[in-house]
Amino acid sequence: MSLIFKTIQTEGIAELSYLLGDDDEGVGAIFDPRADVEVYVEMAREAGLAITHIFETHIHADLVSGSRELCARLESAKIYSSGEGGAEYGFGPEKIRDGDRFTFGEVLVTARHTPGHTPEHMSYLLSETDHPDEPWAVLTGDSL
Repeated sequence: MSLIFKTIQTEGIAELSYLLGDDDEGVGAIFDPRADVEVYVEMAREAGLAITHIFETHIHADLVSGSRELCARLESAKIYSSGEGGAEYGFGPEKIRDGDRFTFGEVLVTARHTPGHTPEHMSYLLSETDHPDEPWAVLTGDSL
């Protein structure tokens, strides 16, 4: 496995998004995409990844999410958002719950309901599939 993990910062505001993938499997995910989605399309193309999952940590009141635009650009992707905390989206993302897990090659993503910043807020633990209880990173959105 060749893990791909990249941080994308939106200039001028404190917004971070992430590309996570496994180039052996050729699959990847984007977390909290910004409105200008071309950067993710290009990064995935360069890495040889098909983006299959677009994860949101929370409903963004302070910026425009690029989830729906990115999903429309990629035939391979679905949007995954929290089904916790009474969230209402106005469109139909795949709702996820605390403890849901997703695999990208040898990387395991575990959703954790972490209310506080917003009632529906999700954080995502990243670990190796053979060590699921030993995360090496957590993606927290705006909560930290």
